[in-house]
Amino acid sequence: MIQQKITYRRATHSDHAAVVEILRAAIRRLALAGVPQWQQGYPNGDSIATDILRGVGRVLCVGERVVAYGAVIATGEEAYNHIEGAWLTDGDYLVVHRLCVAEEFVGSGLGRRFLLAVEEEATREGVQSVRVDTHADNRIMQHLLPALGYTYCGVIHYESPRMAFEKPIGV
Repeated sequence: MIQQKITYRRATHSDHAAVVEILRAAIRRLALAGVPQWQQGYPNGDSIATDILRGVGRVLCVGERVVAYGAVIATGEEAYNHIEGAWLTDGDYLVVHRLCVAEEFVGSGLGRRFLLAVEEEATREGVQSVRVDTHADNRIMQHLLPALGYTYCGVIHYESPRMAFEKPIGV
């Protein structure tokens, strides 16, 4: 059980090294699980630096330690304009990309806490929903999202088909 205070905030350049290590460990976990997601060199340290520069990187901290990361984007996602299926809402939404949790905290509920913090951010910003996509082999995300009330909406395409989920916020 985590005893220290958990905070959610915008990532800063001083978080970069910790986030890259969390990302590398997540990439290794996916590979060991046979999930091809993130195995082609993206995301990487440059992706994280760009997220931070654009102001979309978010971190979850236990005490002062960065333990989870995700990009939270409010400007939409081009790939989401072409869904094989249908979104639940038509208005503004936040997108969560690159969600990962530090190795020693996997299974502790911090991925869940991160997404709940994103939902609180959406509420504060007056955004209608949160959307997330995941690889068809990423069973962890496919379990987590419905458990938090996200609905499977269909398939979107990046370099491969992705399962798309949405959760309306305050609608």
